[in-house]
Amino acid sequence: MRRGLQALAFAMIGVVILPIFCTFFETGYILIQSIFHKSPLAQEIHANLEHFFSFLFWRFLKDTFWVSLLVCLLSSVIGVSCAYLTAYFEFAFCKILEKLLFLPLAIPAYILAFVYVGLFDLGGFFDRVLGLRIDFFNLYGTAFVLGISLFPYIYLLAKVSFSTQSVHLYQVAKSLHCTQWQIFYKVSLPLATPAILSGVLLVLMEALSDYGASAYLGVDTFSAGIFKLWYDLNDPYSSSILTAILMIFVFGLMILGSKLKSSKLYSTNQDTQTLLTPTPLRGISSFLASCFCSCVVIIGFLLPFLWLVYWGVQDSKLFAKEIYLLAFNSFCVGGLSAVFALICALFLCFVARIAPLSDFFIQLSSLGYCIPAVMVGVSVMLISVSLSSWLEIPLLGTSISVLIFACVVRFLATAIFSIQSGYSKISPSLDEASLSLNPKYWIVFFKIHAPLLKHFIFSALLIVFVDTIKELPLTRMLSPLGFETLATQAFWYASDERLYDSALPSLLIVLLSLLGMLLTRRKNARD
Repeated sequence: MRRGLQALAFAMIGVVILPIFCTFFETGYILIQSIFHKSPLAQEIHANLEHFFSFLFWRFLKDTFWVSLLVCLLSSVIGVSCAYLTAYFEFAFCKILEKLLFLPLAIPAYILAFVYVGLFDLGGFFDRVLGLRIDFFNLYGTAFVLGISLFPYIYLLAKVSFSTQSVHLYQVAKSLHCTQWQIFYKVSLPLATPAILSGVLLVLMEALSDYGASAYLGVDTFSAGIFKLWYDLNDPYSSSILTAILMIFVFGLMILGSKLKSSKLYSTNQDTQTLLTPTPLRGISSFLASCFCSCVVIIGFLLPFLWLVYWGVQDSKLFAKEIYLLAFNSFCVGGLSAVFALICALFLCFVARIAPLSDFFIQLSSLGYCIPAVMVGVSVMLISVSLSSWLEIPLLGTSISVLIFACVVRFLATAIFSIQSGYSKISPSLDEASLSLNPKYWIVFFKIHAPLLKHFIFSALLIVFVDTIKELPLTRMLSPLGFETLATQAFWYASDERLYDSALPSLLIVLLSLLGMLLTRRKNARD
């Protein structure tokens, strides 16, 4: 029985990781055709690749490098500063602000781009009222939008690290007459380095994955370039090469992150009696700290959210059935993807619990979350085209199952992480006691594991659902003909310069994401 479950788990992992590595096979085929063959197809491939490397590749590389660098710098400064202030000090409204600082994650970067262009571009609100116009259609605008959207990754991890540092270290530094600034960069910051690095890597992965904001603002990052090459320039060969290059770069980042984390040893303070007590701030210091965190919240969440509400309630489509059909489509894709991802995660984690299934294979099945969505989309498209020609069934463009499969590949990792954290809290002695009575494995799962995992199952469903609702590249690439979601409709409206029309679908995305995030946070706090 265990061997059968193990074999089924390996088969599931193989199906999940197939799209991830399919691009390398396609790239190898393209290179071989370009170098060693003289057929008309090979000549076309060679001409396309020559044009790509001569005129496009270095532009994609330059834009990706600068956007990634600026996003990491901006997110790090905002995230670490806010985390340090809320963890070490008490100031006006700090309890409210520390809860609001994670909310920018509810607004996808491409929606932030729509809002800020509508507010500050020519003819926008601030241009009409104050004569203030800011051009976001450049590298700096893209970096700002991504940075203000992604900094909560660093903030949340750094906040936990700062809050769990021992008060004794702080007291020793004070006894040596260190200033607050010296304590920060000599004591607090080095101890929080692993958490901050993890946050920076998450931000970097998300910046590399971004398609919507980069494409809308006209910046040629790798993700936007892959989409442009495939659809706009009708060059799938160069698109596959660019996908493989980006995948190698992402794998290199993963290895680098692992090396950086293992290069030094850190220990976490587990004694709650020695945790640092925040220092009250008074006067101008309290005012400045409160102003800084408030500005971040206003710029990252309140201003775009309120403006979406303002635009959305004035939309004539508010009571039209078409917008709610789009919401239903998004809800169906998100719900089905969440259910299938949860089933896969539960099965893999259960098999790893009862059978010798290495953590390496579980991590392998989680690679889809580490690579950009555009790459997953390209790989799934290649597989769908191959299967369609083999089975003589038009899979691509006619079946929602292809889109759901791609979403499961992309977001399976989030469900696995949630279920694994739940299993880590279940004592192995419960399994041993249950198996000593010789029950069926399914009885052990449904009678013992499932009731203890119910909170984590709920969190996994919500997280995958929210991620899928916000997903743009996969839905644009793999949606069946005539099938639109809130994300694709909002992007189409914004691309056609109909920003006010894009507000209502964008608002519904934000509301669904916000609801999911608040429910997840409430469940985690209760647990």
